[in-house]
Amino acid sequence: MRAKICGITNLKDALLAIKYNAWALGFNFYSQSSRYISPESAKQIITKLPKNIIKIGIYINTPTADILTNMNTICLDYAQIYKPDINNLAHNHKFILSLNINIESELTLLNKKLLKSYYALLLDAPVSTDLLLGGTGRLANWNLAKKLALEYKLILAGGLTPNNIQQAIDYVQPYATDVASGIEFTPGLKDPKLLKQFLTGTYDES
Repeated sequence: MRAKICGITNLKDALLAIKYNAWALGFNFYSQSSRYISPESAKQIITKLPKNIIKIGIYINTPTADILTNMNTICLDYAQIYKPDINNLAHNHKFILSLNINIESELTLLNKKLLKSYYALLLDAPVSTDLLLGGTGRLANWNLAKKLALEYKLILAGGLTPNNIQQAIDYVQPYATDVASGIEFTPGLKDPKLLKQFLTGTYDES
């Protein structure tokens, strides 16, 4: 199963994730995030990574033109966004649309043609009183995820840990999974043991 390790802030964590066969690495460019990394720092990491690892930038409230410029500058493969730009669909194949929804009816404003224009959809937990869009440790709606995975290229996020990842994969059958808080010491710093366990299913007691 493909796994995206999100909230990468340093080269050590990036290389460890690659060692255990992570599919993609996520770099959070939202300045108010506890996992924020500057584009300049991300580029320094990315230049030291294998070409085959997927690099994804997380953007919130950033104009499409600025996202595309930033992606090109720091050599990203995809951008993860949280609000569709219905007036500019030409580049959606480079974007992952993140959805913080709990019921299918919340998709009514987004038609299927629009949703299918994205490289993938990412389902995360609904927004709560903390207003955080990701990295919360809260579970997404797996029933909704399972239904969406039948029709879209779905990345499952939200509250995934080494303890529930296999159950999530077996039930939802997503295209990929996404984890941040479930494998961390603290936001932005990965726990090597949890990272290995999440990606390989084995735990190193040493």
